[in-house]
Amino acid sequence: MFLTPALIGIGLFHFLPIIIALRGSLFELNLLVPERETFVGLDNFRAIASDEEFRQSLLNTLVYTVSKLGVQLPLSFGLALFIEARLRGTTLLRSAIFAPTVTAVAIAAVIWGLMYQPHAGLINSVLGAVGIEPQSFLTSKDQALPSIIALGIWQDTGLTVLILLGGLQGIPREFYEAAVLDGASGSQAVRYLTLPLLRRTILFAVVLTTLLAFKVFAEVKIMTEGGPENSTLMTVYYIYKKAFVFLDLGYAFALAVVLMAILVVIALLQGRLLRSRLEY
Repeated sequence: MFLTPALIGIGLFHFLPIIIALRGSLFELNLLVPERETFVGLDNFRAIASDEEFRQSLLNTLVYTVSKLGVQLPLSFGLALFIEARLRGTTLLRSAIFAPTVTAVAIAAVIWGLMYQPHAGLINSVLGAVGIEPQSFLTSKDQALPSIIALGIWQDTGLTVLILLGGLQGIPREFYEAAVLDGASGSQAVRYLTLPLLRRTILFAVVLTTLLAFKVFAEVKIMTEGGPENSTLMTVYYIYKKAFVFLDLGYAFALAVVLMAILVVIALLQGRLLRSRLEY
């Protein structure tokens, strides 16, 4: 009885959309005339197999995700260790790390877009002060995606730190005391004690970071709209374009189903690689 409201919410906002997407992917649907639907079977999925823009968006999303994981997780782990040590200045650092996490994505994208301005932006002003020529950032095919990755890392690091910090605080202090008595150094304690015991927490952080990275949308919509030359075209933004710009709702449903399947496979692989049988 007490779970019923939550189950209804999950059913309406999670499982029902999945069912609608699965059904809609088998039809040709136009957003302006949704009552006109033509059953096309797997034609939408066959079209996806030869869709170069989708492949480009998927490649960009994978680069974005791997880059975020490669930078954000080690950075978050180091910051979590520093905060857990309760050294001087950690209170101020904690506030600085967590503030971006609670900032609305749209607001952050607008602010960073202004900072990236080629001529009047803050970042180019700083670069000019040290003798570096202004950079194109969002208008450069080579710099646009790294610029959006930097924003994503800045905004999501606080959440990852919070997750890892919770895992660190859950490890009994007696383990570290025993390691010190056995002559282990600080780096050895981290390598042979902290990391193995934190493996499940790291798995959760990896999966969550991956899901958030694949869902990136507002930053692209506000800052680049997928350009220049599709260099920042992300999968979710591509689905949005197909549904609400080109009004091809059936094809957008099929893209969403493919994306969901990709995410399930990635999550299963991550779980297999990072699973741990350690108990404490």
